[in-house]
Amino acid sequence: MKRKAVLIVNPSSGKEQARAYTEEAVKELQKVYEEVKVKETKGPGDATDFAKEASEEEVSLVVSMGGDGTVHEVVNGLSENEVRPALGIIPLGTVNDLARALGIPLQPEEAIEVLTKGKMWPIDIAKAGDRYFTSGFAREVSRKASIR
Repeated sequence: MKRKAVLIVNPSSGKEQARAYTEEAVKELQKVYEEVKVKETKGPGDATDFAKEASEEEVSLVVSMGGDGTVHEVVNGLSENEVRPALGIIPLGTVNDLARALGIPLQPEEAIEVLTKGKMWPIDIAKAGDRYFTSGFAREVSRKASIR
């Protein structure tokens, strides 16, 4: 089976610097994945739709390049599918909550470097109403909490 990756890019993230990092990310992904598709969002819901399509196509990796909103849209696109690809994050937002909590480098160049060299681990997601979410804050609190 051919290893595929999808890079979902929010072009308005990172003070509109996302396009500048796209080529670098594709080159890094092509070191490991035989096929790399780039999907650029144009409006709300696009990242969710792109992630859902990628999951249905059984790609190995979906990478979110943008801020927390883009990450959460991607999570929503992946969450209800039986087969879920790995999720990579290239943080370009202001807060980068999940990336920060997971220890993903906040500098885009460094995050791109670890896409193919980093570790994978499961993360928790929750659902409120009809939306899925994940919170780096909750992960950070649980990691630092002590039981007395």
